[in-house]
Amino acid sequence: SAASAPSSTRSAPGEPGGNPYMPGASVAAAATAREQRLLLLRQAVQQASAALADHDRESLSMVKRRHVGTGLAFVSFSSPEEATHARTALSSPSYTRAYCGRRLAARRAPEPSDVKWENLEVTRRERWRRQLASTGVMLVVASFGTAIISVVCYIQGKNVLNSLTLGDGMRGTILSLLVNLSVMLPVILGNVMLFVSVPLLAEKLERHTTFTGKELAVMLKLVFFQVYNSVFASLAFLFDPSIDLFARPWYTTGGALIANILFGDAIFIQVVLDWVRVGGLFSRLCLAPRAKTQLQMDRLYVDDADIYLAFRVQLAGKFIILALMFGTAIPLLYLLAAFYFWLAGWIDRYNLLRRLSPPPRTDAALTRALCLVVFPLGMALHALMACLFFSSLPAEDAAEANAA
Repeated sequence: SAASAPSSTRSAPGEPGGNPYMPGASVAAAATAREQRLLLLRQAVQQASAALADHDRESLSMVKRRHVGTGLAFVSFSSPEEATHARTALSSPSYTRAYCGRRLAARRAPEPSDVKWENLEVTRRERWRRQLASTGVMLVVASFGTAIISVVCYIQGKNVLNSLTLGDGMRGTILSLLVNLSVMLPVILGNVMLFVSVPLLAEKLERHTTFTGKELAVMLKLVFFQVYNSVFASLAFLFDPSIDLFARPWYTTGGALIANILFGDAIFIQVVLDWVRVGGLFSRLCLAPRAKTQLQMDRLYVDDADIYLAFRVQLAGKFIILALMFGTAIPLLYLLAAFYFWLAGWIDRYNLLRRLSPPPRTDAALTRALCLVVFPLGMALHALMACLFFSSLPAEDAAEANAA
């Protein structure tokens, strides 16, 4: 059989069955792709037009809606003299009523980094209601902590822990130490609950207009509730009928608890939490070297200051009040307070210069509150408690003499 010779005919370019690599096929494919792209672009334009129309309708409804201003205005002046003249004029009620229709108040504006712009719409009355609600929540949280403290101290007062058989030797000593330290755990738990809840409520619920106001609220509430927990824990030992008010047995129970609390704050909280900063140390040593970019590494290497100053000031306020309040009966507290403040200076200098990012620029509200509120309160409690301490021991001696 003879093989058939190949056909010598060819299809014309662009005809069905033609060579797809010929120019006519390329032009047709390009035209089809161009039409598909134009179709997609028309659909995108239609979607964008619909979204823009929705935006215009929403903007028009917002314009027609009635809005209430925040009642605040930030004004920039060309010179400090002009700002002084404006503040002097606005300080006169007759001037503001005559020219503005109502009384206005003017003060030096805080730094831009100190303003929480998203909270300016909250009125002063609304902030007061939020403050009361936040304080009520914190009172419930603190009461829960003090309830735990009361139960543990009642058990301690009933000598339940002392009746446990712990054994002799090194094992008994270690178990006895652990049992005595367990009395402090409710106080530590209560303080941890405060550390977590107070800043969270200040940020989410209270909605302060400035960072300074947030710091001040956090500091005062932490000082109050920490002192409340510590004092209640020391007085809860009086549930034991054998312990009279500030009698000698109280010094080995409630007084020792106050000394242990301050010693734990000076060592554990100040050194481990504020100086070592385990979370920041983990980010610096473990997360930062594995960062993908230099910016991410820088952010992981430096801790955010945030409300660091408020936490440090509240701890100082706690030492001031407790040391002055119980220092008459336990002079060792003065040495613990002096050690804390000496060490605090070095830790703050190291953290603010080497570890933390610069905190927001705020005014001296924390210092004023510490000097004008916390310290005078500590002095007043010192005078009151000194009278109680000095009157309790002679009364106890007289009662023992009469019983004899």
